[in-house]
This record gives sequence, structure tokens and C-alpha cells, in this order.
Amino acid sequence: MKSIVLKDNYDLENVSIEEKPIPKIWENEILVKVRSVSFNQLDLMIAKGALKTNLPHILGSDAVGIVEKIGSAVSLFQIGDIVSTHFIQDWQSGDLQPLYLKNRLGVTAQGVFSEYIALPENSLIKIPANLNTEEASTLPIAGLTAWEAIVNTGKLKPEQTVLLQGTGGVSIFALQFAKMLGAKVIITSGSNEKLQMAKRLGADEVINYLEIPDWQNKVLELTNGNGANLALEMSWADIGKTTDAMKLGGKIVVVGLLGGANAHLSVFGIMQKNLSIVGIQVGSKSSFEAMNKAIETNHIKPVVDKKFDIHALSEALYYFEKGKHFGKVVVNF
Repeated sequence: MKSIVLKDNYDLENVSIEEKPIPKIWENEILVKVRSVSFNQLDLMIAKGALKTNLPHILGSDAVGIVEKIGSAVSLFQIGDIVSTHFIQDWQSGDLQPLYLKNRLGVTAQGVFSEYIALPENSLIKIPANLNTEEASTLPIAGLTAWEAIVNTGKLKPEQTVLLQGTGGVSIFALQFAKMLGAKVIITSGSNEKLQMAKRLGADEVINYLEIPDWQNKVLELTNGNGANLALEMSWADIGKTTDAMKLGGKIVVVGLLGGANAHLSVFGIMQKNLSIVGIQVGSKSSFEAMNKAIETNHIKPVVDKKFDIHALSEALYYFEKGKHFGKVVVNF
């Protein structure tokens, strides 16, 4: 079988396709023939050595495929089911526990970018009935992170305003979930073309941060001076602008660090506005199930920007790295 492997050294030039044996399964495991996988910024971080992952390492956290074989102790799935991977495998419900972080697909455990994967049944979930494998492969990290940020942590209400940064996978899912809840969405990007696409998806207001560097003032203007109830912080480099754009008592959910891990942060600004800043790590399997039900009920379709065949892996990786995408990038085996 084909696997996407990082070996010898870090960086994208060291990612290649290797032939590996099809894994055998234990009694509590399921063999899945993978159809589609999707990229996340986490994959780039691992490939570039940000997490000092031991090499060689199979990349990937997001995969969807068909159940081909089940162990004798498996009860939740049948042969032929279409299933998705669950990133933090041991986080089934409740609050995140330190122990759960020791078993994250593609990070502390080998990844799932392979033609076949063998996983325990608690690491898999049936996909929403209204999605195909390509669409469903976008859910495990980007979809669930957005759901956790908007619904569980952000507790966004109808008519409230959420501020979203950029048009990558998490932000676009967050836009869709926010509109599902009846909230107002302000989204930023450096591309007018992408902003118009966001408008077509339902964004109420758009801001080009290259044309309006002090975009926090624009957010205040668009909210009659009140600010946003909720913001998803993707950059962290401009966290000061985000805090300025918030409403009194607002909440900032940190879901990314595209601008780096460190930033100047005014504690005075946080105190003055009585703000909460919360970091999240994707979500539990029970949250995944709730999200899938909402996707089915509300007929939500994930935005797949571009699809690549496995043989175009290098092209797909560099396309994703350059940030050309709107939504998600998918690779099919």
C-alpha cells in the first residue's frame, strides 16, 4: 500500500510516497481502505520539524474510507461503513485530560495518510450521510475545531457577532456554523477574491486587512462601536488588534498561531474589556457526533477548494503551503 512518509530530515522536500505492507488488525481494531485525506496546518508544522517528531513518520490526522475488515470484538461498525478518523483518539467525551494528548493521530501516533489504516473502533466515527468521502475528510481537525470554538467554547448566540480571520479550513467551517446559529459574521483576508467568496457563503461583512491595516477599527465601526462578541484567533501576531475589536465581556478562542507562537499582549486591554482568552485543542468524539448530526440536519457542505490525486502529492503540498486555498485541500488515494 502507499503511505505518505516524512523521513531522513524535516521539510516538504523530504515527504514522499512509500510502499508499506497492509496492516494486520487486532480483535478490537478495524481495517479501513482510505479514499480521501485532507491537509491541515498541523501537517506542515510536523513536516517542517516544529514538533521534533521522530522520523520516519507517516503524516496525517484526517482520513475517510470504507471499513474492509473488523476484529472479533468490534461492535460499532460493519464492513462497508464509511468512516472518518478521530484525532485525539482517547478523548471520547467530557473535558480534555492530559493523558489523552499522548495519543493524537499524526502527532504522537503514526499518521493516517495511507491506503489502509488499522485503528481501534473508538478512533473512528461514521461520516454524515449527506457528505462524500472528500467532503467528510475535512472534518476531523478543521471542522471539529470550528465546532468547538463556535458552539461549545464560544457559545455563540443568534444575532451575536463573530470575528473570523482568514479563509482557511477552520475559518470557513466557523462561518458556516455561525450562520447556522443565526449569528453575524465579520471575516478578514488579504484577498478580495476570497472575501467575495466568503460573502457568497453568508459572511455579513468583509475586511481586507492589507487595504485596512487598522482593521480592528473597522470591526468597531461595523458593530456601531460595540465590538465582536466572539473572535477566533488564527494569527496570534495581531492579538492586540483582536482585543481592541472585542465587545465588553467578549471571548477570544485561540485556534491557531500562523503569525508565530509569541506576541505582545496588553493585559490592560484585556482587563479594561473584561475579556476571556481560551485555547482549544479540536474536540471530543461526542462533540464530533453532535457536529455530524448538525451537518446532516442543516445540509451543510464543507468547502473543498481543490482535489489532488495521490500521484500529485508534491503539487498538493506546495499549493497548500502557499495558502492559495479557500476552505480545504483534499488528496484522493
